[in-house]
Amino acid sequence: MNRSNKFLDSLKNRLEIGIAAGLSLNQFTQGQPQTGSNRGYTTGISANYKLAKGISLQLEVNVLQQGGRMIRFKDDTRIGLPESFETKNVKNSSYKLNSIEIPLLINYTFKIKPLWKPSIYAGASYSYTYNVNETYQKTGNLLPGEDIIATVSGSQNATNLFNASRLNLIVGANLKLPLTSKFLLLIDMRYLNGATSARDKYSYMEKAGFGTDIRTNSFLTKLGIIMPLSGLK
Repeated sequence: MNRSNKFLDSLKNRLEIGIAAGLSLNQFTQGQPQTGSNRGYTTGISANYKLAKGISLQLEVNVLQQGGRMIRFKDDTRIGLPESFETKNVKNSSYKLNSIEIPLLINYTFKIKPLWKPSIYAGASYSYTYNVNETYQKTGNLLPGEDIIATVSGSQNATNLFNASRLNLIVGANLKLPLTSKFLLLIDMRYLNGATSARDKYSYMEKAGFGTDIRTNSFLTKLGIIMPLSGLK
């Protein structure tokens, strides 16, 4: 066997590729008032390369929704504008950050049974946010001086409010179970903690000079199909 064939055989014995999809439960950091979490989705592909016994390096390319809910109190009467529904209101918004995410993970795999492969892992990911959708409810006095409260709902593009590039720290665990003679079933759970800001100097009162950086936090659950290139053994 020549060197080229030996290298290809070694690569096949060490490499797994897969696809997975699931749900994300998202929330912004608590630096500013917010009303809770929202849900999104994730889907993507992965390649896992065994470096040594039990240790592997995994690269993924995913589409991921992150975000959360935030509340904002607007009062432009403090800067001299007349009171109206648009100048004085409370706005409850849910933001979904649609991103391309590229995680790089180090895995440690245990062997409970010959074909049962639980793993724990840690790493980081780069996320590029290409679109942010905001759905909201806005509540305020419909007429100045009258006790008539109105609420309107809507949605809009809010991409310009958030940073396009972000970094996440990742910890997680998964389990691979035999599915067929050639494929494994993947059950994966992970936590993503925002390492960099998703939105800079956000102030829930829209007051200049005040505010904190907002970061994303997400818990993901995924199911997938894994194919070892050498087949199951």
